[in-house]
Amino acid sequence: MKKLTYLIAVVIASVLTACSDFLETPVKSTLEESVIFSTPDLARGAVDGIKVPFGETNSYRGRFLPWYGLNTDVEWFNASQTPGDNADLAVYNAKPINANMNTENNAWAQMYAGIERANLCIRGLRRYGNPTPDSELGVLLGEALTLRAVYYADLLKAWGDVPARFEPISLETIYLPKTSRDVIYKQLIADLG
Repeated sequence: MKKLTYLIAVVIASVLTACSDFLETPVKSTLEESVIFSTPDLARGAVDGIKVPFGETNSYRGRFLPWYGLNTDVEWFNASQTPGDNADLAVYNAKPINANMNTENNAWAQMYAGIERANLCIRGLRRYGNPTPDSELGVLLGEALTLRAVYYADLLKAWGDVPARFEPISLETIYLPKTSRDVIYKQLIADLG
């Protein structure tokens, strides 16, 4: 009986230690940046991801486009008859207590999320792809640069001078001061030129 117990323990120990190679297989659900941005179909998925913040609830779809800029020569919103957070946005009076803008996923945060996604794609396409003007990767690079310019144009229209992020965020660049809108526009024109 003692030998049988010892034999079973040895078999179990050898089976469990023999599985270490099996348990350390590479993850199939992740890809290296070099693979993503050197393959047009995979790069297309990354560039399409830049557009996601446009559709988020507190971004363009739910807050920025419907309420920002309603008091113009073309449209008018009577904030005195329907007071509230949306009315404050419509008359350019977003207070610090505005419930629509003081969320972690507000229009500002969503626009910078789109810019970060664009920066990652631009860096990846330039580093790992061969984005010539006539290639599919070149078209994707142009799309990423254009989408980043759209986000910045709306940020500058709504908030004036904002932090300029033209590279993906790193520990050194997590907190940036405001940059003159002229500097940002010059960079965007150079990117799109």
